[in-house]
Amino acid sequence: MIDFSARAPIAYTEIQRSYNTGRAFGAIAFVLLIVGWAIVVGDIFVLIFLVPAMAVVADALYRRTHGVSPLPGEIIGTTMIVLALMLRGPAPGIHGLSIVWIVVSTALVLPLRQAASLVLYAISMSAATFVLFYNTDLAFIGIVVGTGAEGIIDAGSAIVYVVITISLVIRVIRVGIESQDRHIEALAQERRAVELKNEFVSMVSHELRTPLTVISGFAETLSDSWTSLATDDIDEFLGMMRDESTHLTNLVEDILVIPRLEAGHLKLTVDEFDLAAEVHTVARVVLRHQSYSVVIPANIVVYTDRTRLRQILRNLLENAEKYGGDELLISGELLENGLYKVEVSDNGSGVDEQDRQRIFNHFEQLSTGDARLQQGVGLGLPIARMLSRAMGGDLWYEERFPVGARFCFSVHLLPAAQRKEASESAASTA
Repeated sequence: MIDFSARAPIAYTEIQRSYNTGRAFGAIAFVLLIVGWAIVVGDIFVLIFLVPAMAVVADALYRRTHGVSPLPGEIIGTTMIVLALMLRGPAPGIHGLSIVWIVVSTALVLPLRQAASLVLYAISMSAATFVLFYNTDLAFIGIVVGTGAEGIIDAGSAIVYVVITISLVIRVIRVGIESQDRHIEALAQERRAVELKNEFVSMVSHELRTPLTVISGFAETLSDSWTSLATDDIDEFLGMMRDESTHLTNLVEDILVIPRLEAGHLKLTVDEFDLAAEVHTVARVVLRHQSYSVVIPANIVVYTDRTRLRQILRNLLENAEKYGGDELLISGELLENGLYKVEVSDNGSGVDEQDRQRIFNHFEQLSTGDARLQQGVGLGLPIARMLSRAMGGDLWYEERFPVGARFCFSVHLLPAAQRKEASESAASTA
């Protein structure tokens, strides 16, 4: 069971700056009031009130950016208020407003036990002031403020107490509302995370079950009927088993690469190779049943991780094959800063503007649930982008005219050492 007496009603860190700013302004207003009266009237005695007031100003300004607990500041503030009340003499109105401020401030920023202790301390010291030093009686309780200099200072102090108390309460209410909004948003995100998890489990189960069923079925057929099957049938079955096992391997690799990317533990093996040759190799494997064109010049040598580049290409080509119509074009363009842009274009329906960021989120698909028209778990595009950025490039979407979509990613044309030298040279020239 939660012990609410050991907790403050609101997190001090959320109001630390504004709360201590209010304390400082209140004490500064009191200082100006005292100094102004001393100058106008020539009453030097009131300057003694500057000691506790300046102590509160210094403490409040310091605690705007220092400390994580309000208790030391509350102790100092309460002590200085009680000291000022002792110097002031008996004035139940001002004493009452002071106690109200102490009660409100401590009750909002301190746990119940600490707040009660400080309030009891302030009341006890105020009562002791009346009993020990002024020998007053209950008839004096009707006095709200004094007269003359004391009256002016009392009235000003009362206004200051009221203003900073109201300011503190308003700030606490605003922080409470903001905290409630964050809580509602967090609940919505949690619900969305649960929905995504459930949908992901469902999609992965389906995606894993399909190739496993195919592999298991053909393996059983070959085992039972190997001797009676024609050679062409055996080759076809083995080819299907190989394709499904490759699909299964790619799916598992996509799932496993995410935590390594997010944790920064993905190891990259940079190699030097011909970009066009790699594009042709991946396209032949992925786009066996679809026509495509590759317009990338030979001898475009890139410096990157060959395996991860193939993974990026595979994901983009699989995405284009599912959603991109019947014409696929893989082209390239030289960029600045030693980068080369690879473009995968199609003549499909493209991606609506409101979905162009969402498609790069994990497990997101444009069609979900029973409306899903294609296989997949919504990992291809986010993984491709994360891999591109991990290798020092980027991946983005472009609208293709007049129809279709174009997914682009950049890859380095120079090794890291030469890229650094070229960057330093350009900087020195500039």
